[in-house]
Formats: sequence, structure tokens, C-alpha cells
Amino acid sequence: MSGPSTPDRAAAAELLVLSPMALSSGTALSSSKKRRITPTAEASSPKKMAIITMPGSVSPPSVNQRRPLDQGTLPNPLFQGTPAQGPQDLSSVRHIILPFDLQGEPGNALDTEKRNLILKIFPGTTGIGSDGFFLVLQLRTLPPKPWPLTIGGVPLHLTVEIASGTPVPQGRMVSWRNGVIAQDQNGRNMDDWKPLFNAIKDHFQGIGVSITEVMYWSSCVMIVLKHRNTDMGKIPSQAANIRCFYLFDDEMGRPPAPQARRLTDPTPGNPDNSQYNTLQPGLRVTSSHLPSDPDMFLSTTSGVLLKDKLGNQFMTVASHGFPPECGTSVFHAQPGNGRRIGELIMEVAHTDVALVKLQDTETFSNITFESDDVPITKHIQLTRFVPTKNRRRFELIYLDSPDTGLIEASLILSSYQAIPIDDNSPEQYWVLTNWYYNGQDSGVNLPEGMCGTAIWNKEGEVLGFFKYAPKDGVMKDWCAGIAADELINKGYTLVNTSRV
Repeated sequence: MSGPSTPDRAAAAELLVLSPMALSSGTALSSSKKRRITPTAEASSPKKMAIITMPGSVSPPSVNQRRPLDQGTLPNPLFQGTPAQGPQDLSSVRHIILPFDLQGEPGNALDTEKRNLILKIFPGTTGIGSDGFFLVLQLRTLPPKPWPLTIGGVPLHLTVEIASGTPVPQGRMVSWRNGVIAQDQNGRNMDDWKPLFNAIKDHFQGIGVSITEVMYWSSCVMIVLKHRNTDMGKIPSQAANIRCFYLFDDEMGRPPAPQARRLTDPTPGNPDNSQYNTLQPGLRVTSSHLPSDPDMFLSTTSGVLLKDKLGNQFMTVASHGFPPECGTSVFHAQPGNGRRIGELIMEVAHTDVALVKLQDTETFSNITFESDDVPITKHIQLTRFVPTKNRRRFELIYLDSPDTGLIEASLILSSYQAIPIDDNSPEQYWVLTNWYYNGQDSGVNLPEGMCGTAIWNKEGEVLGFFKYAPKDGVMKDWCAGIAADELINKGYTLVNTSRV
């Protein structure tokens, strides 16, 4: 990463601060439907984006005022034409858009004009760095939270010490003398890295070393070792001509089994436990009460409406939210004072996605809730499942749960995760997983109740389903989602509910 630089105050720039605006086309619907209750996480999230332009750039039609970046008075983004008093707090915006794209451009390769522009975004910025995944800004003091998710199209990381690293986990290297594997492959920037994964999986199985995950970072792989007492002299230093880094499973912050809750349990964050007549993605769904305690149940989130190869339609849920002792009934919004909406039929093997046959009286619409929090169309008609292969890194994705409302994240990488199976089984199962970055210090805001939530992009394409978000460990502030590939490969497709 590059070191500190001194801003050149002669380089001018202008700032436009915009309230949310529709950027997508073709997927918006004419009617709208908001949540009855807005969760605190959505209500308090930034609702603006900032566009920093070079002098003389043409303003978007919706913006009729602009000021130099160094000038204190800026247009109020919520009331156009009314100047804001004092300097604009850029930590209050969700995305900062530059006149150039930072994707694929390391911080130390920026020319002087670009660097000087970036150095002016936050007062007291003393350095710029990049690891290829994050733009790192070193500041004398950190600004108030919340902080922007992206700058110039890449995730942002703010720090007072640039040597402190980034959200990319720092894996361990082993000696080159350990040897290399899969030299017949070129592992760098692979569109489909499954052949590389298979080579790694087979090698570790052959040498008797247990691994629980393989993460592909384009220029390296990170391999998660199950045991800390692994003989580090046995494992390869390189695979497919890229470096291998190693993590231990107890560093990954994988959550324990979900806990049951009571109707009377405190629910911080103002969750939306409302009951809706029409079902849709992002609603509260629950198991029936536990036999051991008639007041307790498990709470998760509705996914999407899909169909199998025969045309049978099902709603998806998180299977671990419906343990065998609770039976197969599914409720919305809660058992007891809610309604029974269907019956859990089966689990899509090893994915934590379960299928619910809805009651004949229930209607499900694959349309997301309306939200003003991100600069996309008010709500989206979900259109299809899309595979992970060839997905664009840094693609913005969306999740909507009754605990958080709509939140936004960046797609960064994919991995294969081992699924625990019975000790008597000779076979190990692996599931394709996507990792999304949610923003700095965001990990504490993603509760267990989000499990099962669909993950989609602004085109309405479903990339998968939320599985968990580590609250500590090397992947804190990230979340993992089962990739849609696991359903695509079994013949499932989204139901077209645009006429509902």
C-alpha cells in the first residue's frame, strides 16, 4: 500500500450531494409498498451519495447548485435550493462517486491529480493505500460514523495507522520448500476456479489434513485448516502458480447454533414483526413453539418463491430455523398470535435452504419492499437466479430482513465451505459460498434472524441467501451467503410473480 501524501491545494474539485435517485431501468414497478415498521438499522443508515467532479463538469439535472470541495457551504441534499450551514459531513453519505473508477487500480498507481482529489475528501487525510480490494485512507482523526461504504466503486477502510491492515484477513504463509500443487493451471483471475478448488481439496484429502474452507482471492487462495496442531510442514506453499495463505477454523467467527427466543424477549433495533396479507421476501417467519418450552420458538426470514423442474412452487426459508422437535409448520409473523402459512417439505441438500409448501390461501410476490435508502428504483421485481461464475467484483448487492430493513454490501469473493456431516459418512460435502463486505464496524448490526434472506442486485437477479455474519474473528464486517448455484444446479428457478 502507498504511504502518506501531502494534498496539493491547487487541484480544484467540486462536490454534488444527492438524495436517492432511480438509476436502474426495466425492473421498477408502478406501485410501491413500504414496511409498516422501519427497523432502526435502515432508518439510521446514510441516504445520500456524493459526486465529486472536476471543474466545469455538467451537473445532473436534479442538482442546481455546486460548490468547490474546499468551500464550507454546500447544497442541502434533502431540500434542493437551501444551502446547508457549515461544512458538509461526508461521513453521512453511502457512496462517494469520483470522476474516475478505482476498481482494479492500486492506490500507489494513481496519478497526482487523482491522489490529490482523494486526499481532499476527508479533512486531515494524510495517506492513501490499497490492497486491490479496499481503498484505505489514513486520517489524523476518524470522522463520526456511519462511514461511506464505497469511494470510486471500491469498499472504503478508514484508519489512523495505515500499517494496521485492511478487512482482508492476514493469512499465514509456509516455506517454499513445502512444495507446490496444480502447476498445470493458471490460478490468477480465473472466471471459473472450481478446477483449482478440486485440486486443493483432493490434495489435502490425500495427505490427511482436514480443511473447512477454500477462499479464492484472484491472486491467491486462503485455505482454512480445521486444527491448530496441523503439521505446517506438510501443506503446499502454492497452488496453480498462486500463493497459498492459511487460516485456522477457530479464527473464522462461525456462529454457534441459533438460539430460540420468546415472544416476550426484548427485540432491539425496532424489528418489523408485522403480519402482511401478501407474502414477499424479507418477512418474519418462525417455527412452532419448542416442546420443551411452549413460549419459545426460532425466528428467521422468508426468502423467495421458486419452482422445481415439475413446476411445483415453494417458498424458501433457512432450514436450521425449523428444527425437527418443532415440527414442520411455518408461521408468519410469529406462532400463537400469527398465522400458519405453510409446511416445510424438504431441505435442498447441504445448503441450509429449505422449501415450504404454502397454504392454498397464501399468495407470495417476488417483489422487494420499497426503500428510499439506496440509489436504486423504489423496489425490485426479482427475476432469476444467477450463478457466481463471471460475477463482477465490487458489485453492490442488497438484503432486506425484518431485523435490519434494507442494507447494502459489496460482493468480493467466493469460497467453498465444508458442510458438517455424520462421522459415519465417508464423503465430505462442499457448498459454494459468496462473501460480501458490509462496511466498517457493521458486523454487530446483522442478527441471527436474517438467516434465509435473499441477496439480490439492482437488476433483480438473486445471487443467493444470507447464511451468517461473523461478529468477531478475521471475517468480522463480512457476511456469507449460500450461492444461487446450489439451487440452479438442482433445477430450481424463480417464479415470475410480476402479475401478482
